Amino acid sequence: MVLVWEQISPLYRSFFSTPELVSALAADLAGYAAGNVNVQIRWDQAEQTGWIRLVLLPGTLTRVPAVDGGLVRLSDLAPLTTALASYRSAVSARFDVRVQSFIVEVSSVQGPRHCLIQLAGLPPPDGRTISPCVQINGAERCGAVEAEGVRFAPEVAADLQACLNPR
Repeated sequence: MVLVWEQISPLYRSFFSTPELVSALAADLAGYAAGNVNVQIRWDQAEQTGWIRLVLLPGTLTRVPAVDGGLVRLSDLAPLTTALASYRSAVSARFDVRVQSFIVEVSSVQGPRHCLIQLAGLPPPDGRTISPCVQINGAERCGAVEAEGVRFAPEVAADLQACLNPR
């Protein structure tokens, strides 16, 4: 696993790179993400917002969410998002409660598509619920939540499937 920093001070880098916390995150991601797993930790001073983003490079995702027509089972990403949310909570509990406000998201780039998937739920979200709104190439696309997943327009579901495909 590689921690990628953007506008993070040396003190906070030490918080986020505590060996036992990083090891726990790597163990939680095992079986769901493989190869070079990049976790970007970013702070935007102007927005006063932080992000913890799992960046899925081609071939990183080992279990692709099921897609059936326009229905995408985004909940299949929950093992990844709960691992990231747990990591955020562990850093927050040990060092600085403000870290709990960092946004957790999953980013995937495959060919011409860039998909961004965020958490939903009461703040701070625990990672079990994925937002039914995703960003594809910077444009927000929302689907309707159903019992088995999120129903998107067929072209959005196809873009998501292509974006998350490990090949």
